[in-house]
Amino acid sequence: MNLVDCSSVDRQELTSLDVAEALALDPVNAPAPQDDPHHACRSCDNASRPVTRKTVLLMMKSELLDRVNQDEYRFCSDPECRVVYFSENGGPAFMSSDLRVRVGLKEKIDPVPLCYCFGFDEKDARDEISGTGTSTVTQRIVALIKQKMCACPAKNPSGACCLGEVNKAIKRLMADAADSG
Repeated sequence: MNLVDCSSVDRQELTSLDVAEALALDPVNAPAPQDDPHHACRSCDNASRPVTRKTVLLMMKSELLDRVNQDEYRFCSDPECRVVYFSENGGPAFMSSDLRVRVGLKEKIDPVPLCYCFGFDEKDARDEISGTGTSTVTQRIVALIKQKMCACPAKNPSGACCLGEVNKAIKRLMADAADSG
């Protein structure tokens, strides 16, 4: 996947300062995730993060839109829990199967989405690592965020920036490649 000319992107490992700078440049469209252990998922009891009703509506299958009420919603980031969204007021909870998109955090079979704004998935990173020994996916995403090109609240089911999850996935894929090679 060649969404951006990366020749100008620094291929060194990103520092947390680089990521923070990118998020600071576009905090509305690339908000940092904010898991809160004081607002646990009703199903798995793990931390969750707030998500806008608009994000929930944008992710839902059309036949389920009328089930989304005016409640405050939370996103469950536990990979093993099938609940994606739940209402803080005890209203409806929505599962992975209720959404139009696959939730990368909760998927194990390709294609596993990494970045919803720019279309990167684990296979893209795995193929790049296989061919070059490294991945530039994170750097490419940061470059696009710096250009204010992301739309995380509208495209990412978590309503937040994917960079944290992308970095975790890249580290895991690099370790897998090292173990198998």
